[in-house]
Parts: sequence; C-alpha cells; structure tokens
Amino acid sequence: MLVRNHFSVVSPGTEKMAIDFARKSLLGKARSRPDLVRQVLRKVKQEGPLPTVRAVLNRLDVPQPLGYSSAGVVEQVGRAWRLRAGDRVACAGAGYRTTPSGSQCRENLVARAPTGFALDKASFATLGAIALQGCASPRRRSAKSPW
Repeated sequence: MLVRNHFSVVSPGTEKMAIDFARKSLLGKARSRPDLVRQVLRKVKQEGPLPTVRAVLNRLDVPQPLGYSSAGVVEQVGRAWRLRAGDRVACAGAGYRTTPSGSQCRENLVARAPTGFALDKASFATLGAIALQGCASPRRRSAKSPW
C-alpha cells in the first residue's frame, strides 16, 4: 500500500537513539548491537566473507528514514486489501520505504482513521498503541509491582 503522508510524529527518544547509532564508528556500532554482529557472523557462514562485507557496507551507506508513526491518504493498494485509494489512515512501522511524498506500508500496520478525526491526531496512533502495550503487557511484572 502506498500512503501519501500528511503528518508524521517524531519520537525524540527513538529518533535520538537512531541518530546516535548512525554517528558511531563501525566498532562502536558492533559494541552497542551484539545482535547485529551475530547476524553478520551467521551471514559469513552462509554466504562467505566477500558477499557479507558488501552487504554490510551497503546497509551502512543507506540512510535510514526517521519516524514510524504517521497518517495520510491511501494512494495505491495491492490486490485483496481491505482499504481503498482515498481512505484516510494511520500508519505504523519503521524500515519500510518512506519518502517526503509517501510511505509504503504493510496492511497489518495501517488502520482506517475515523471519519471526521483529524489526521494530525491520527498520526499519534502508533505511539498510543506502544504505550498501551506497555501498560497491558504481563511481562516483567514483579510480585512487588502494583501494576
């Protein structure tokens, strides 16, 4: 689905973390993300060192767009989608193609904005969903916690 963005929310904590990571040296990135180092080592075993080096360097050279919560109007949809061109939607997800003019979104990360609901407010839907998930999640609750 291609959505023409009207509003996007910048989450200062998440975006600052992404910018700080981008500014680190290769060694600094490896130290801060051992999970990515393990992925690279797996790739070396599967594909060999040269293709892995190329893939890593290409990935590091590509700027990552900021933002993961937006709202806009659907411009194009794939087949068998529940939404149609012209629908007003809130979108979630980072790492998909995002440009100033639009975002490529997966259907399970898009929700129809209610009629009459302002898109600037709808752009906060992802942040609200993340906050609610943190409140509702039974993980990491200690016996002493009132929550």
